[in-house]
Amino acid sequence: MAYRALVQRKALVSLSLAIVAAVLAAYLPALEAGFVWNDDTYLTENRTLDTLDGLGLIWTEPKANEQYYPMVFTSFWIEKHLWSLHPFGYHLVNVLLHAGSALLLWWLLVRLSLPGAWLAAAVFALHPVCAESVAWVTERKNTLSLFLSLLAVHAWYAFLGARAKAAEPRKKRKVRTATPWILRPAPLYVLALSSLALALFSKTTACAVPAVLLVLAWWQKGRIEGADVRPLVPFFALGAGLALHTAWLERTMVQAAGREWNLSFFGRIVLAGQTAAFYAAKLVVPTKLAFIYERWHVDPRVFSQWLPAASALAATAAAWLLGRRLGRGPLAGLLLFFGVLFPAMGFFNVYAMRYSWVADHFAYQAAAVFTACAVCGASSWVVLRGAAARRAAAALAVAVLAVLGTLTFRHSRSFHDPETLWRDTLERSPDCFMCHTNYGNWLMENGREAEAVLHFEKSLTLKPDNVPTLLNLARIDERLGRFDPAAGRLRAALRIDPAETTVLINLGTVSTKAGRLDEAIASYEEALRLGSPGDYLAHNGLGVALMRRGSAAEAVEHFREALRLRPDYDYARANLERALSVSNGPGVGAPRPPGK
Repeated sequence: MAYRALVQRKALVSLSLAIVAAVLAAYLPALEAGFVWNDDTYLTENRTLDTLDGLGLIWTEPKANEQYYPMVFTSFWIEKHLWSLHPFGYHLVNVLLHAGSALLLWWLLVRLSLPGAWLAAAVFALHPVCAESVAWVTERKNTLSLFLSLLAVHAWYAFLGARAKAAEPRKKRKVRTATPWILRPAPLYVLALSSLALALFSKTTACAVPAVLLVLAWWQKGRIEGADVRPLVPFFALGAGLALHTAWLERTMVQAAGREWNLSFFGRIVLAGQTAAFYAAKLVVPTKLAFIYERWHVDPRVFSQWLPAASALAATAAAWLLGRRLGRGPLAGLLLFFGVLFPAMGFFNVYAMRYSWVADHFAYQAAAVFTACAVCGASSWVVLRGAAARRAAAALAVAVLAVLGTLTFRHSRSFHDPETLWRDTLERSPDCFMCHTNYGNWLMENGREAEAVLHFEKSLTLKPDNVPTLLNLARIDERLGRFDPAAGRLRAALRIDPAETTVLINLGTVSTKAGRLDEAIASYEEALRLGSPGDYLAHNGLGVALMRRGSAAEAVEHFREALRLRPDYDYARANLERALSVSNGPGVGAPRPPGK
């Protein structure tokens, strides 16, 4: 018995190391990569990561960052103080979190006594759909959230085991030894709930965890009892509360609202079916993967667009009706996949859906569920066949893992640097208007304005009402001193979206440079009336326009307000000193004018 246990322990270690080694090999290009796209706002230019006060803001101020995921930004805070802005460390943590999630998935499937558990975890670990979440530093949201979610699930099952053991009559207990406190029901329950909370603070798609636990309870017993539901009530409440908070922030702060999301109820059902079919297809045949996919048009009046939703409903109904013949597995698998994917199906406004309804990183958690259900389901069928079938299945599994690892290696190379990412994405999605916009923006920032204009114009051809592209073209005109064409593009952008404060601030800047001070002041005041995170820019710009009009005293107040909103904004500080030095204005250090 001792020898068998030793062999099993060695096999467990070997198989665990095999998954970790395979993940490291598949993501070697990611380990050599730098930062891309919005890694700047999340990490490299994020001021909350610099100080202890910033760490406090990460947790106490929901609007301190683009999204309120304090666990993610805390991990970045720690890493920035360990290895500054060297990309390798951040990529390595992402890769190790992904490998850790694969191991936790394997051990969970073993706990559930499912065949093919290791293979399912290995398929998830090497699946190229996961590459976007692992190779892109910003998507620490996914890798950290899934890792903590799986910890919560393991703690939950440990709690159930401890609760069942504690409920046994003392006479039936074989050994009367004191149970360590950490293995008692209450601490394990707290551990499960705490792990879920941390997972939600990483990404609120973890709100699906308690529903997953109920589906698994039904799959195991064929029914759901009050004893299954009651302990999960706090889990559901916590998940729902933070999910609603995230949805509110998406609509209000991130501004995921407006005409881009004007879908009817039936339109969202159609979209849900289309997104589920899209992700299922990519998970089965992971080809033509792209950082951003082209955004299709959703129209519930078109009969063919209902087919994916109808197929999903038909498959679910068939699994229910054939339950006695097929068992509960197929229905449980469908419920788990659709349930985990639900937050990304289009029922909730997500800012990224402005550009595309789908993204590989939306399906990261669903990929774990899908691979587990598909591989374990297939393994259940294979084990009932003969030895020849099992040998053929083993050979096929090796080939599949080799292909998946190769595809992941190739796809992760796309994230090496911003230009590689955008060029690779445009190769796969040539009509992605947002990709042309972002690549053009990168070209513009790197002094390649002539190339940038070509991509901006292509973006406008694909989407004439593309406000960010009009804004970028206006910035190029402004740099070249073409103030009238710049103002024309900005006015065109305002006709599309009159409440876009960034456009109003830029129009104020262009008008100031062109000497149209009244127009500039009106633009800045309208931007301040609407309010935005860029209010400090509007106050500074308004102060400059007022200075040029000779109203130094009024300008001083706006420069002071800009500094109050952004204390490290050096332009406002320099402008304030200049305004205070004006002979007919207040002197340096003078008190504020009465009534101000």
